[in-house]
Amino acid sequence: MPRLFLAAALAGAAALLATVAAGCTKDAGSTKAFCARVKEVPALETVLDRFTEADPSVLDDRIEKARTAYAELADAAPKAIADETDEVVSLVDDILDAVEENPTDQAKASAQLRKAMAAHEGIDADRAKVAAFAQDHCDVQLDATLGGGPADSTTTTTAPDTVITAPGATTSSTPADGTSTTGG
Repeated sequence: MPRLFLAAALAGAAALLATVAAGCTKDAGSTKAFCARVKEVPALETVLDRFTEADPSVLDDRIEKARTAYAELADAAPKAIADETDEVVSLVDDILDAVEENPTDQAKASAQLRKAMAAHEGIDADRAKVAAFAQDHCDVQLDATLGGGPADSTTTTTAPDTVITAPGATTSSTPADGTSTTGG
């Protein structure tokens, strides 16, 4: 009888562990949850606005809140865009790392960001899929300030430079036609 009791106890424990393990797996997100979260994530341009001039504690707070919001977005993503959302959020984390590690040096932050962009192969396709999903299912336009048309979509370094360049700063660029422009 003790062996039968032990076998039954082990079987019960195994069933309990299986139930607990199943409860610990990441549930797939949903379109509804994603749409709710995508409306709450802050634009990186807002989070990083004039970061070199920001009070360190204020900047840290903005970065932490953004990390949390983007992590929650990744958790909420439905299966159709879960992998792509994870990749985009990974890049966002790298962008936030670049600023967090270089809060007073825009040049160093930009250099670190360029390295991160190079490490995220295929990120443009991932961003496009997430943005299309958000537009189609949530009526939310993502990346509204990044890139203005077909010419911008071929350059992978314009988005990171745009993200961490403080508004109002004078910038110079050389478009594909070779002319020089200065913005402000």
